[in-house]
Amino acid sequence: MGVWNFVGAGVFGFLINLPIVSYFEAGTMLTPNHAHAAFMGVFGMLAVALMVFAFRQVTPEEQWRDTEKYIRVSFWGLNVGLAMMIAGDLFSGGVLQLYDVLQNGYWHARTVAFGHSPLMHALEWARLPGDLIFIGVGVVLLVIAALKTYLGLRSGPHGVLERSVASEAA
Repeated sequence: MGVWNFVGAGVFGFLINLPIVSYFEAGTMLTPNHAHAAFMGVFGMLAVALMVFAFRQVTPEEQWRDTEKYIRVSFWGLNVGLAMMIAGDLFSGGVLQLYDVLQNGYWHARTVAFGHSPLMHALEWARLPGDLIFIGVGVVLLVIAALKTYLGLRSGPHGVLERSVASEAA
């Protein structure tokens, strides 16, 4: 959380808010570059941390070891995938777009001709591996951990729901 908050809101936020850069870059790909990294730092990783905290509180020790494996890999999938998205497409595309603004004017960098150039298409495809890792490794494994936690609540003598029903009956 702290890393993406520093990189996204700190470094990239400072970069796009410098007056000379902001004048030329507003509406370019540097803005979503800042937004993706800052959102994961400010809200995304906090939500994941709170979710894992809740999972840990309701999962018995013997079931937690299995669930924790999914969460550990998911953590790295989310972080590596986001870093690849930013490096592969958003930041590099934003820098190229800013360069085009400085060379040809803001109007040119926002045209369809620039957006559909072979270089920009290559950068869009360069983002795909990061998206796949973020979703396939990060999000899917976190959903599996959530399902395992939920199913663990409902089953067995050690499940939280079973314990709460038993304690109310006593």
